[in-house]
Amino acid sequence: MSVYEPRDYEKVMERIQEKISGLNIKMDKCLTEDEIVFFEDHHNVKLPQAYRMFLQRIGNGCKHMFHRRRLNDLENCPHQALSEPFLLEKFWIWEDDERDSDAIEADMQNKVYRGNIELINLGCGISYNLIITGNHRGEVWNFTDVGVQPCCEPQDFLGWFELWLDNQNATDYFKDFVYDEADCD
Repeated sequence: MSVYEPRDYEKVMERIQEKISGLNIKMDKCLTEDEIVFFEDHHNVKLPQAYRMFLQRIGNGCKHMFHRRRLNDLENCPHQALSEPFLLEKFWIWEDDERDSDAIEADMQNKVYRGNIELINLGCGISYNLIITGNHRGEVWNFTDVGVQPCCEPQDFLGWFELWLDNQNATDYFKDFVYDEADCD
């Protein structure tokens, strides 16, 4: 699973619905197009198509996902400057960044903390966020208190959710993540 093509959304949605039913997962009520458009207009943003479809056909969050944590509903999900572009192109571990702390904080505010919504908070400063703007629009990234990185292989919302359905709490979104040594200097 990875980033699905729009032409595959219908069959992916059907597969997800079957898996949810088979696992007896209770999803929250779906949203209407008007409710989604209201959110988008209010935040001056257009949600990725796969996520919009999920909200309309599967559900707007659920109470128990990873380790019984809540998949956030759209109306109450923490978000950061949604209409501003998310500017990272690759992982960034700011804990290892040797620059001045003010420069690091400025980059965090200007590149990371914008254009994304929190899908699920796992606690201890760890969350999965859906990128809404920028070059990685539609992908799910892992946010922590020490840095951020995309899932590996890159996951859109449907791929991210389906991988969880297939593996539940044993899901490993980073099993194949390889850090480029040049990036770690």
